[in-house]
Amino acid sequence: MQKHYDSLEKMHLKSPINDLIKSKINISQGKSQINFKNSPSMRSALDNIHNAYIFMGLEAAAFFAANSLIEDVLVSTKSFEIIFSKPTNSEELIAKGIFEEKSMGNYIISAELFDLNEKLIAKAKGVFRRSKNLLEDIKNYQ
Repeated sequence: MQKHYDSLEKMHLKSPINDLIKSKINISQGKSQINFKNSPSMRSALDNIHNAYIFMGLEAAAFFAANSLIEDVLVSTKSFEIIFSKPTNSEELIAKGIFEEKSMGNYIISAELFDLNEKLIAKAKGVFRRSKNLLEDIKNYQ
């Protein structure tokens, strides 16, 4: 499984969005953690990180936690719900995703986003399903 985790990490690190957020990722069985920097271009008019990046961090952490469990195809997001706790302008953010359960072909994943002081910024729950996209056909997976 470690080869699968390493391939997923490589796929994320080589994705175009990572040129913007400069993230680091760690994937293990049913878990993922993404650390990323909050740059000035990511901030709202109130100088806090824009909600779009909060969503991106949470959804990516949940996505990779789900895909860590599936070795042949990419998962797709069926639904994703976020609860915002507080705004932040922390320089670095940490998104953690963890597998909760599998039900009727759905992978239920929870995710939380923290600042460097381990204060909760937002939490989420996502539902993911297997797609028809083979991992071996995904650019940068191999």
